[in-house]
Amino acid sequence: MNATMKYCVRCIMPESYPGIYFNDEGVCNYCIGYKSYHEPLGKEKLLELLTSQPRTGRYDCVVPISGGKDSTYILYYVVKKLELKPIAVTYDSGFQSSIALENARNACSVLNVPLIEVKSPKHIRTKMLKESLLVSNKLGALWHQCGNCEAILRNMSMSAAKTHETHFVIWGSSALESGDSKTYEWYKQSGSPHGISPVGILRKAISKIRVLLNTPKRIYEIPRRVYSYVGYHAIKYYYYSISERLSLDFSYRYAFKPHAIPPFDGENPKFVHFFDYIDWDSINNLETLKREVNWKHPAGQDSRWDCAIHCLSNRESLKTYGISDDGKNYCNFIREHKVDREEAMKNEVHLRESVEPECEELFQRIGFDDHKTP
Repeated sequence: MNATMKYCVRCIMPESYPGIYFNDEGVCNYCIGYKSYHEPLGKEKLLELLTSQPRTGRYDCVVPISGGKDSTYILYYVVKKLELKPIAVTYDSGFQSSIALENARNACSVLNVPLIEVKSPKHIRTKMLKESLLVSNKLGALWHQCGNCEAILRNMSMSAAKTHETHFVIWGSSALESGDSKTYEWYKQSGSPHGISPVGILRKAISKIRVLLNTPKRIYEIPRRVYSYVGYHAIKYYYYSISERLSLDFSYRYAFKPHAIPPFDGENPKFVHFFDYIDWDSINNLETLKREVNWKHPAGQDSRWDCAIHCLSNRESLKTYGISDDGKNYCNFIREHKVDREEAMKNEVHLRESVEPECEELFQRIGFDDHKTP
């Protein structure tokens, strides 16, 4: 860590983070004003919901699994604690780590759960990432580097549920890995209920014109912002994105709107947010996974390592705010007394040392020679 930088004595938030200040004891305002996330609703409520509909197929629910700690624990819990019969789905964008894929397969094998594996076709995600980084250089900030993964995983889960006549999808994003409770609530409601439409395009254009009129200084940004829609590399990115969605059987309403994400609000299937019901005990749950399903993780990292692209978000956050994306999540875990400050600081130091080599390896892997990405 930066020896000259001031850090909160309770979490690991640095003085370079926007809007931060410290009291006389050295505690940051984010810790002082922190409100604990809601109490989990409990196992009984979760089981009541998942058994509220009679089983019409062979499985009780669909569990998307990446091979990371959250999704693997959910699969373990559904089988061992709820004694239900799930079917699992996993998506490899081409950037899923070998350890993550091995974890997903090991867990499904040990728990006797069928696993549906879908892989991005014809290295499209590699092409999309390269075009995304080229657009990022024009804009001066990362631009859609994560591509279609969220949309594809939701679409895969809905498709698997309908194919196997299952009423529920157990989703595993944790509130603690969002910026705050509002961000998490927004995330649960996120999605695009409507596909592409001329009216929607017109409304968006009017909204942006209003912003420009109210803040004339932004006019100089117009060429860069326009490039993100009609620039050469942006158009190639959109072409690859639409091609990928069509090849993975997206409905047309989502296939031709490259950033559209199917919402969570459907009732058939119903998306159930696991961590609304069950508390996440970082230390004990990781030990359970290692012992019960032979779960593994890279040295010094137990979260967000399952995708090779995540290093870009950590790199940008470190350069912009002085703390990684993962580090911001660690602050929440510290405030919830789920990890101690010393361990979080140790993990942040390891991440700082490893993020540049990881990004360089990613750039070489996709043949991206311009390393000036901000």
